[in-house]
Amino acid sequence: MISVNSRTRPTTLTSSPTIKVSLLQGSIFATTLAAYVLTMPRGITLEDAGLFQMVCQLGGISHPPGYPFFTGLCQALVPLFPTGVMAGNLMSAIFAALTCTVFYSCVQKTTGNVTTAWVAALAYGFSTTFWSQAIIIEVYTLASLFFVVCWRALLSYVSTKDVRYLYLTAFLYGLSLTNHWPLMLLSTPALVFVLVPVWRHVFIELKALRVWLGTISCFTLGLTPYLAILLTDNPAIALLGEIDTIDQLIQYIARSAYSDHHVIADQSDRLSFIIWLIGQSGSQLGPIAIPIILAGFVIGLRTLPMPITLTFVLMFLGSTLVLNQLLGFSYEFLYRAVFKPYPVISYLAVAFWFAVGVNFLTSYVRKASTAHRVLPNTLAIVLVASVAASNYSDNNRSEPGWVEHYGVQLLESLPPGAVYFARDDLEVGVLGYLHKVRGMRPDIELRNWETLVFSNRFLSPFAPAELQQQTMHDFLADNERPLFASSLPIYPQEQHGAYFRYTPNESGSAKRNPTMDPFLDYLLDLYITGLITDPHELHYAYLRLVSFTRQYVGLAITQNGLSQEELIRLQRLQSTFPGKLTTLEVLLPLNNTGAKSMLMETGLAAQANIPEVASKESIGLLYEYLGRTAMMAPADNDTATTYFEKSIAINPAPGNTSLCPLKVAYERTGNTATLETLTRRYPDISCK
Repeated sequence: MISVNSRTRPTTLTSSPTIKVSLLQGSIFATTLAAYVLTMPRGITLEDAGLFQMVCQLGGISHPPGYPFFTGLCQALVPLFPTGVMAGNLMSAIFAALTCTVFYSCVQKTTGNVTTAWVAALAYGFSTTFWSQAIIIEVYTLASLFFVVCWRALLSYVSTKDVRYLYLTAFLYGLSLTNHWPLMLLSTPALVFVLVPVWRHVFIELKALRVWLGTISCFTLGLTPYLAILLTDNPAIALLGEIDTIDQLIQYIARSAYSDHHVIADQSDRLSFIIWLIGQSGSQLGPIAIPIILAGFVIGLRTLPMPITLTFVLMFLGSTLVLNQLLGFSYEFLYRAVFKPYPVISYLAVAFWFAVGVNFLTSYVRKASTAHRVLPNTLAIVLVASVAASNYSDNNRSEPGWVEHYGVQLLESLPPGAVYFARDDLEVGVLGYLHKVRGMRPDIELRNWETLVFSNRFLSPFAPAELQQQTMHDFLADNERPLFASSLPIYPQEQHGAYFRYTPNESGSAKRNPTMDPFLDYLLDLYITGLITDPHELHYAYLRLVSFTRQYVGLAITQNGLSQEELIRLQRLQSTFPGKLTTLEVLLPLNNTGAKSMLMETGLAAQANIPEVASKESIGLLYEYLGRTAMMAPADNDTATTYFEKSIAINPAPGNTSLCPLKVAYERTGNTATLETLTRRYPDISCK
């Protein structure tokens, strides 16, 4: 094997006996696993944690593409350990620790250098994105494990030319596709390049019919977990319910229910994501590591055989830049958070280049120092420790989180026998886990408006849209229980802060909800002081503040007066961007021309402090509200037009509600040419 920087004398570790190498692998597993266990959340979190916990503990089918191998394992193992969310989180941690251990073996086999392998394994284990996925119940660490295991099997084939390793790789590769097929397919070119040194032998092997049949049989056997989706009857938890036919199964695996292309996304969004991905890649191991990673990449180009270099380059490109070209995400905060874990396999290459750079530094120190063993090894340990230290604070989620506290308070605040419609993915996961797994509030009925996830759906999600709408209409007409939701298109509704109550026989208003007020104070403390750092939690907090502001502005309008405590709470809400935006949303329809100055002041204050978490839709709404404020008497059509145009420039979606007032503004000013351009661009504008 060719060593990195082979012109220097190998490290002491390289020539150590096998027992020392085994101890190194054991130390990698134990060190990373201990770090993950110490930092993992003790309560339910966001992303897909709630859904996975429900599927694992209650049975069912996870969201597309189903992840049947992962869910099959967790359904067998998690119920054996009644430790809340910890058992599910621990699965990810074990997969992650095993990934680091196998990655060590892959790098050692590839480079012949134990120092490089040890540094690469621990650097990857403590990289910020991989660590974040290792401490929550998710499929990404298992995806990384499958990749490195396939890689290691192929390396064994290269060194032994034993065809059984090809069969093993085919089986493992098939299994990997039942976990996360998109990431594995994107990383496949890197695996193919592992075989370049023996490509002639592979070509000869594949001429034999028995090898073809053996490889295909093993690959097909690896795909069999997908049958579990088809064979699951009456699943307790399932996004679309029971999958009855092969056609439904294929659509489910293909993720046809999802859209990865946003209407407003264009090439500028892809370019922004490329720049962001480069920054993310450089930040994986902390700021100190960036020059070392760059140096390691250059050294690898000079010292490693080209097939090995291309293996790592393709490994990096697969689920970063190539995936970005396949997706059509709008470049905004939420979708960056969604994209963030996708490159976990790609970051193996980043950790490797870092390790190559560290090995070069330690070799240089070894030549320049009389302390041949102590100083170089100490330097390697310090640099790895710097990676862990850089990423510890962002990934230490062992303290109680606010998300579970919110879910508990919400459920406790509902009246007996209530029906609650959980709509978005985050709410479905959090409330679903607390209600169905933890058994909180068994007297209430938790449903989903789109008839997804829960087994108490009114009818199949595959039913025609007209039938679903009629069924929901009938339910609302016949229902006599108190009905609540955080976001549904049903009116009239009473605003209760965290949610609203459907009041079909009364006009809508805002109601006090004292049970939720202490939580609101707590959430405001976290949000205003910047203590919410997880991107999914920050997005969720933003939405909750919108809901609470609707309640408190509504109370200020409809009630005789607010208490001093309530006034302070309202002022704190309105000090935030979502609070200002929602204040405009509630007050503008009142068309109080006397409030124009106050509304404009609120809008301009929001404009001066737009947070990163604000979506393009929210920013577009802000400029629409500024435009509508400018159109209030005495109207300033030119200023209003500028704001409406800016709203559409930021959020050019056909559903942008600035389109109609902009059309009116163009008509008022006689700007026919621009009006015609707008009409051609948005031919379906309906402003009746």
